[in-house]
Amino acid sequence: MSLPTHLTSNASQLPFFCSSNSLLFYLDDPSTFSQVLTLYNPYDFVVRYKVLCTAPKKYSVAEPQGEIRAQHSVDTIVRLLDTSASSANQNVVHKIRVQFFDRRKSQDLIGKRDVTCSILSYKPLEQSFDDEPNTAGGTSRRTRPNTITNPTPPIIQQETRDPLVVFILTILGAICAFVLVLPTIPDSDNSFNARIPSYLHMTTNSKVIASYILGLLTVVFIRR
Repeated sequence: MSLPTHLTSNASQLPFFCSSNSLLFYLDDPSTFSQVLTLYNPYDFVVRYKVLCTAPKKYSVAEPQGEIRAQHSVDTIVRLLDTSASSANQNVVHKIRVQFFDRRKSQDLIGKRDVTCSILSYKPLEQSFDDEPNTAGGTSRRTRPNTITNPTPPIIQQETRDPLVVFILTILGAICAFVLVLPTIPDSDNSFNARIPSYLHMTTNSKVIASYILGLLTVVFIRR
């Protein structure tokens, strides 16, 4: 059904909706030759619809006219009839217009919706942004970069190789080892421990902390 060259304007037209504002047909992909177009009626009354097209010889519409119940929708299928690869049938755009009428007054146009139909030669290849083209082979193959990295960050490794950092860590390790060999407070009654000043008697918690720090330093030096 062809689209008239002149349509009577109506200032009181209501907005209507379709599932898509554009349909893309790719000549190299037969799965796109038939597409579903859903028409919605968001109002509390029944409306009639009519589907028109600027190129009726290139498309067919299943159920080009009918009724839509209140707050319901209907599905219609738009098929591409001319699937030839001629130059006149490539990269062209047509229009489908869906007109909506009051069921009680079939001549009263209460709304319309335009849908563009584009016939394209090829379907574009889907590519991810993190892939890079293989310029040497000229093919469409993509390689994903290796995501496995060293568990130790390079910055930390570089810092632990600095002589000053190594010296500080060595001194800290020696202090922790010295704390571990000092007597604990409960053992201060021992005659040998009594000769050591009281301020050098460590608590159990202090030795646990020193042992923990010494273990971390050992791991750092092993990874170096």
